[in-house]
Amino acid sequence: MSSSPQQPEQSFLPKTVVTPKARNTSKSSALHEEAVRLIPGGASSTMRWASYEPYPLFMKSGAGSKIVDADDNSYIDYLLAFGVLVNGHSHPRIVEAVQKQAMEGMMFGTAIELEVDLAKKFRQFVPSADMVVFANGGMDATSNALRIARAATGKDLILKFEGHYHGQHDYAMVSVESPPVVAGMEEYPRSLPYSAGIPSMVLDTVVVAPWNNAKALERIMKRHRNDIAAIIMEPVMANSTVIPPNVDYLKSVKEIAASNDALLIFDEVITGFRVAPGGAEQLYGVTPDLATWGKALGGGLPLAAVSGKKEYMELIAPGKVSYGGTYFANSLTLAGAKANLEVLAEHDYQALKVLKDRTDRLTTELSEVVQRTKQKACIQNVPGIFTLAFTKYSKITNYRESLLIDWEKFRMLHQLLLDQGVYLHPDNYERVALSTAHTDEDITHTVQAFEEALKRLS
Repeated sequence: MSSSPQQPEQSFLPKTVVTPKARNTSKSSALHEEAVRLIPGGASSTMRWASYEPYPLFMKSGAGSKIVDADDNSYIDYLLAFGVLVNGHSHPRIVEAVQKQAMEGMMFGTAIELEVDLAKKFRQFVPSADMVVFANGGMDATSNALRIARAATGKDLILKFEGHYHGQHDYAMVSVESPPVVAGMEEYPRSLPYSAGIPSMVLDTVVVAPWNNAKALERIMKRHRNDIAAIIMEPVMANSTVIPPNVDYLKSVKEIAASNDALLIFDEVITGFRVAPGGAEQLYGVTPDLATWGKALGGGLPLAAVSGKKEYMELIAPGKVSYGGTYFANSLTLAGAKANLEVLAEHDYQALKVLKDRTDRLTTELSEVVQRTKQKACIQNVPGIFTLAFTKYSKITNYRESLLIDWEKFRMLHQLLLDQGVYLHPDNYERVALSTAHTDEDITHTVQAFEEALKRLS
């Protein structure tokens, strides 16, 4: 989840694009009008309405790679609940597992065997993790990982990177957006609040650095050597377009953290159980001290996790680090997540190999479409996710380069794709996600839809 830089209040889209002739969306319009009277913005997450013109579509059902809106328009879904649905909508085995568990007990508030079973399955995917604890969402995971790091080191400050998103808690809501006019020098950025209501004293505990720049990170860490408890980072930047790490960058960050007595935390909420069985740490061969997981882990159920080295995880104990939540590791979620991981693990993780192949095929063919339509655009991907950005750069390597993209053109592309039954988020920062349910036919249709849309934009 992320948000683009401030957009103009008025729509820049021609009315013929904002209200496509091919689709009737009158029920979504009526539902939105009713929703805004009851719910701020019309939905309980700003990312469900803030970037949509003239109103968000209300979805009513989903199966496999497809979703259907309130007016019975069908779309190939590349939002996938922001990447949660790695096995697509309503996978039969996940649905069956949840239904079976609901009959046996939805909540206990006690220790249950399912939690042990899922922990074993988790370690099958992430063998570097000595121990794991479960939570509801990525925000729970990252906030608790930071608390563990502070307890382990006895230090108070954390270091995060410009443009990285780690959830909605105050310590994470710093420099998610960093307009250069107020953020200062790229190599020494200021800590900026992402939302009203964040105390200024919180900003004093968060040091910000530019990502993919090892030399700048080393200088900043040396300046705060005795105070920084942890470096937290997305190992693949995926909330400001998809930006893979430079060669050996993750290895350099780990060395810098260790030399300054700080823990390294990988936020794998997006990359985990998607880019590789063991997430980005397996993909790039770098093991952090702690890691946070979410989205694809639950496969459609609200689940996150914190994992890491035993010496740090065992700090979770009475009188040391407090950890818990009423709905953490509830029975329904555990049952669904276990089934989700079983589907991914079958036949030596064949599902994730197929997911990578689908991503490679789609991004390769889209690159060819970009060239044929003579668009200035950059496509970047890792297995399971990608972004297409209209930009002068042939490759985006950091947050400030990601600011220099044509937001309006992408939102026009979004509307044109809706006309052809392809659904993705209108915010260009949001990654396009694939699932194991996407078929070759879906990819073919999607490429054709992109080509038609890009021709019209030309």
